[in-house]
Amino acid sequence: MCPKNRRLFLNKEHQLYLVEEAIPQPKENEVLIKIASNGICGSDVHFFHEGRLGNFVVEQPYVPGHEASGIIIENGPGAKRFEPGARVVIEPGIPCGHCHFCKEGRYNLCPDVIFLSAPPINGTFCDYICVNENYVFPVPESLSMEEAALAEPAAVAVHAVQRAKFRLGAAGVVLGAGPIGLLTVQAFKAAGGGKVTCIDVVEERLQAALKMGADEVVNAASVNNPPENLGEVAFETAGNRVTTAQLFTVTRPGGCAVQVGWPNGNVVEMNIADMIDKELTYTSVNRYANAFDTALTWLGDGRIKGKEMITQRYTLDHADEAFRWALEHPSETIKVIINNE
Repeated sequence: MCPKNRRLFLNKEHQLYLVEEAIPQPKENEVLIKIASNGICGSDVHFFHEGRLGNFVVEQPYVPGHEASGIIIENGPGAKRFEPGARVVIEPGIPCGHCHFCKEGRYNLCPDVIFLSAPPINGTFCDYICVNENYVFPVPESLSMEEAALAEPAAVAVHAVQRAKFRLGAAGVVLGAGPIGLLTVQAFKAAGGGKVTCIDVVEERLQAALKMGADEVVNAASVNNPPENLGEVAFETAGNRVTTAQLFTVTRPGGCAVQVGWPNGNVVEMNIADMIDKELTYTSVNRYANAFDTALTWLGDGRIKGKEMITQRYTLDHADEAFRWALEHPSETIKVIINNE
């Protein structure tokens, strides 16, 4: 076992740096995990570049990262679900387990949830971390540790299609062809959706959408207005005020509009008359609940193409370079993976 635990800190001056600390000891019902791979999430890039996302602000140094796979090293007192050596992924939202929402199975709404990497809570860009065993999931044998690190963003897409109301074979629209958008295209298909149209302004990402299973793509930069009534269910995944305002336009009458992305600035001017006139169902997505098993199954059997999502790889020693690449080359990047070598 490595005698030290490297942890990657981000401070409010937008600086990333490694600190060596002692390896943590697992507490009651916790397992000690040796991290293998981490994906860089869009939220990690926001915190790196802007120092904040929504209501979360980087005010003191913290460890980012929440898309992690690893290997069980040790069980703490009372932990017995996994044997040492088991390959696992981490569900980073740890709820209280006792409140009304937890008991209803909507634990993502727990008011006391602790989410790894939401400042000031430390995340998974480290060598070793201790996590409650109930929020750790086994990795299918068919998956590499790099692919398994996509389970967390895939869970967002799975939860989005679980929240949507649609019939089998229904036409879908995905606004945004970033990582979550591409995963939503695949999850919608896996859940029984029919034809999918993906809309974005970056041609490279639209071509990626076609490879991931989209039937049709629209480059919004080449049209004056988005096409109307494209699908019975539409997902906004870009986290953009413009695409959010277009959500009701692209959804067919009687359909379901799903807000997956978090629009920049939080406040969006939308034509509510479109929603009322079409009698749309408008629903939102807050991370995920009860979605990791499905996400890992679909990654494992190929319904979600994890390997094809990975476009760049770095080591933890070169994390600063990895973050800068993700920030400065969005059109060339789907998912950046950092491996702990």
